[in-house]
Amino acid sequence: MRARILLLALPLLATILSPAAAQEAQPDPADIAAGKTLAEANCAICHAIGPAGASTLKVAPPFRDIALMYDPEELEDAFNEGVPTDHPAMPDWQMTPDQARQLAAYIMSLRDSGKLRSELGKP
Repeated sequence: MRARILLLALPLLATILSPAAAQEAQPDPADIAAGKTLAEANCAICHAIGPAGASTLKVAPPFRDIALMYDPEELEDAFNEGVPTDHPAMPDWQMTPDQARQLAAYIMSLRDSGKLRSELGKP
């Protein structure tokens, strides 16, 4: 009997907890704004940093496509550890943890604009 009640209660519990978990996962709008400012100052010379447009440097992927290549935590970790690059034009930027979080939040805010969505099999 207890097992049956537990099985019936689990979906309800998941429904109740899901909105709270989803809210916690939302980035801070201030981080997104600060990340956009960082991108404009440090990245826009090579990367397309908005929801449309081409990167001025062909080997520099648009931010909206980078957003599809990483999970939010992975991207922030990559910035904290130093992002390996395939081209020598990428400067070595030692970000602070706050800058890494902010830039990652901004890039991930562009996720719905990425053209690689179908190529990567993302819904």
